[in-house]
Amino acid sequence: MKKNDSKIATNKITKIAIFLVLIIISGMIAIPVPAIGVPFVLQNMLIMMAGGFLGKKYGTLTVGIFLLASLMGLPFLSGGRGGVGLLFSPGSGFLLGFLLCPLAISLLLEKLGTRNLWCIIIAYIVGGAVLIDLMGSISLAYYSHTSWLTGIAMASIYLPIDLVKAVLASVIHQRLKKETYLEEMHDSL
Repeated sequence: MKKNDSKIATNKITKIAIFLVLIIISGMIAIPVPAIGVPFVLQNMLIMMAGGFLGKKYGTLTVGIFLLASLMGLPFLSGGRGGVGLLFSPGSGFLLGFLLCPLAISLLLEKLGTRNLWCIIIAYIVGGAVLIDLMGSISLAYYSHTSWLTGIAMASIYLPIDLVKAVLASVIHQRLKKETYLEEMHDSL
């Protein structure tokens, strides 16, 4: 391996580790929703940002590592939850949405571009907030023994806050990408 390849690999591993830690720490911020059994969380905002910053491959890998560790029993999900039982709970669809989110956001950013804030916002809303809540609606409906439309209605309680998180993540994305780009340009000179 060349010295430059080693530097790139170290850079990627560091970014993955940073996002992994941020996703885990954000799990400490949760507001319970007893009627539904799935809390309001900040983790989905960081998961959205993993897709935007790390791309489809490394963003999905980061979230996959996070979910695998959580399913192995590490208390990384909101409220200190973890374990394979999460796959058989009302929140299981949200977890699948978490895994698909970085891929969806990255693909949408590739198609829409990142020069315009509105394109970034659309990518984060559709590939993040809407996708995660839509996947969550499936498990909510299944575990409450109701129709999918009822599941969508139950998941819609999360959508307003998730939209705010998606817009905030989009603004952070645009600002940090601009700073990162300028830093990369400076380093290459």
